[in-house]
Amino acid sequence: MDHAADRAALVSCGRRLDALGFAPATDGNVSVRLGPRAFLVTPAGREKGGLSPDELLLVDLEGAVVEGEGRPSTETPMHLLCYRRRGDVGGVVHAHPPVATAFAAAGVSLDAPVIPEIVLTVGTIPLVPYATPGTEELARALEPFVDDHDAFLLASHGVLTLGRDVREALHRMERVEHLAKVTLAARLLGGPRPLTDAQVVSLFSGGVSPSM
Repeated sequence: MDHAADRAALVSCGRRLDALGFAPATDGNVSVRLGPRAFLVTPAGREKGGLSPDELLLVDLEGAVVEGEGRPSTETPMHLLCYRRRGDVGGVVHAHPPVATAFAAAGVSLDAPVIPEIVLTVGTIPLVPYATPGTEELARALEPFVDDHDAFLLASHGVLTLGRDVREALHRMERVEHLAKVTLAARLLGGPRPLTDAQVVSLFSGGVSPSM
């Protein structure tokens, strides 16, 4: 099977990241789960806005290329960790949205419940300690956080989001950047006022749709 729909979804995600300015030059990487041991990943050194479906690489659970030409993204081990630990994850997006990446560079998490829509659709966003990009060290740094979160700030690096498919992972990436912008603006106005525990509980018990 050529998995045309999955290839198209991944290419569309790359174009959206490029249009938003989340993947400057050749930054960022995206992947999709095809099966228990099969994944589509973006190739290294390519602009995400200019990818074609046949340039995507099929890799196995160890990151070895099964089909396609070129090298998989250097961040493939980070993606594969998420798939190994989370059977519910079907898409992974790593990008460098500027404001959220500024929070990561400053070592400031976005884990306060500030916006109801973010609480419902993304959850808390922890700060993963710095590790060298493109290494197994980064996957190990991420591992303690993967089971309980769907979005992560990577210290001095960028943002990683997970989803049931690549579209949901992309939407979470957009929402993380939106939260970062709102949080930054709120700080100029005296600081954001996080929701109380009772208000958070009411979000999940009040019948509000998680998809908003």
